[in-house]
Amino acid sequence: MPLTTNPRVIFAERPPYGHLPIVGKHLVFDPSSHTIDLDNVPLNGGFLSKTLILRYTPVTLDVLVVGPGLVVVLRSEKEGVNPGDYMYGQTTWEAYTVQPYVEGRIDFKPEEWAADTFDMDSLALQVVPNPNGHYPVSKYISLLGTPGLTAFVAYQGLVEAKEGDTIFVSSGASGESPKSIVVQLAKLGGLKVIASAGSDAKVEYMRSLGADVPFNYKKQSYNSVLAEHGPIHVFWDNVGGEALDAALHAMVPKSRAIICGCSATDSCPPEERYRLKNTHEIMKKRLDVRGFIVPEFIPQFFGKFMAEVPALMAQGKLKSEESATEGIENAAQALVDMLLGKSDSVGKPIVVVAKE
Repeated sequence: MPLTTNPRVIFAERPPYGHLPIVGKHLVFDPSSHTIDLDNVPLNGGFLSKTLILRYTPVTLDVLVVGPGLVVVLRSEKEGVNPGDYMYGQTTWEAYTVQPYVEGRIDFKPEEWAADTFDMDSLALQVVPNPNGHYPVSKYISLLGTPGLTAFVAYQGLVEAKEGDTIFVSSGASGESPKSIVVQLAKLGGLKVIASAGSDAKVEYMRSLGADVPFNYKKQSYNSVLAEHGPIHVFWDNVGGEALDAALHAMVPKSRAIICGCSATDSCPPEERYRLKNTHEIMKKRLDVRGFIVPEFIPQFFGKFMAEVPALMAQGKLKSEESATEGIENAAQALVDMLLGKSDSVGKPIVVVAKE
């Protein structure tokens, strides 16, 4: 069989600390320098995968970009992995990969990293059920993938709210879909939901998910909305900055803030970051402010996730949207556009690399 071109996205150079990558300099699309013999490339006990969908949460390493994705198996020498299987997990940003991938993998030595650093390479590809037309395979990138798992296991493990409590979810309709899933889980639990977003379209999307008080923070201040509709018992934060400051002021004593992200400062140089003004509220109100990473809750709640979330999705009680960019050649620019907040789309941004 003739060699097949294997296009890929390379992380060519690290941007300065606090700055976003530049397409063509830091993130580079390589359309044709690599080829692969799909019928005869040695598998060495592994398997050959074809990339179907990539998710915009890359782990950028030294050669290839690596991040969560959905693949289909073309050939396999690995027990338990068969041609035609769908798999979800960490994979390289290229059309075809002999798995487990080698390029872009870190030789992770815990003693060389900060305490509690998580080895993302350990999130290996896992076989997922063939949906057989019951739902799009893209759901493995959103509701049935890491975003849904993030929302579900942390909600189960950390929220500890009771019916009638009020939760504030910042950036509740952003492309990082754990937030929109938290909105829905909270409504299923009988909570009053306040949720912010940066556009009117996203506000309407949150309203469609059941949020009681969705608002556009560019038109209404966090402080004014929380003063009118609070106080709040739980804060699910994806933003940090002004949202966190306002929430600390609006929280009741002994309530909790769950820190899932800090998008307001992720892409800012340190000298431009918002400085919190209400941290004294943490002590005075005895607030519980808790960050987390998903793996700490997977052993306890993964079984419950697999038992409940697909059924809730089938019943229409949990929903997700995906915002698709077509073609791996557009992946780097789409990632940077998302980090810059240029998209007004609701739902999880994904890159569709191939249909099958």
